[in-house]
Amino acid sequence: MSVTDLIVIENAPFPPEGWNVIAKDLNAGAGGEYLYFAFELNGRYAPITDIIFLLGDQAAPPNYRKIPVDLNKGAGGDYIYAAYTRSPDQGNPIQFLDVLISDEPGVQPPKGWERYDTDLNKGAGGKNVYLIHQDT
Repeated sequence: MSVTDLIVIENAPFPPEGWNVIAKDLNAGAGGEYLYFAFELNGRYAPITDIIFLLGDQAAPPNYRKIPVDLNKGAGGDYIYAAYTRSPDQGNPIQFLDVLISDEPGVQPPKGWERYDTDLNKGAGGKNVYLIHQDT
């Protein structure tokens, strides 16, 4: 199985049919909008191979698609956007995603998982929120 699409759902953790929602608020402890990642497994697109986070008005690099939702929406803090690519040059297909929320900065994920290093609550206070992934 591979993650083939990724979206951000605003205000309600209800994904489109056939999608997996990560029911962990990306603004945990910081106020603001309720935001959730949702992803599709083995959908109609090629697997996602890399996810990055863009700060402020940073443009997505070539071959990356920027999700146009500020991950700190309504919470203050830095403007943070997720972007992803399906380019096989950027890594192995991502198998699964989750969100790690902690009071501890720099918290590490469980064995078998890797953490993206951007705190999704950066500058907004609240919990430390990280997207984590499993690859092949």
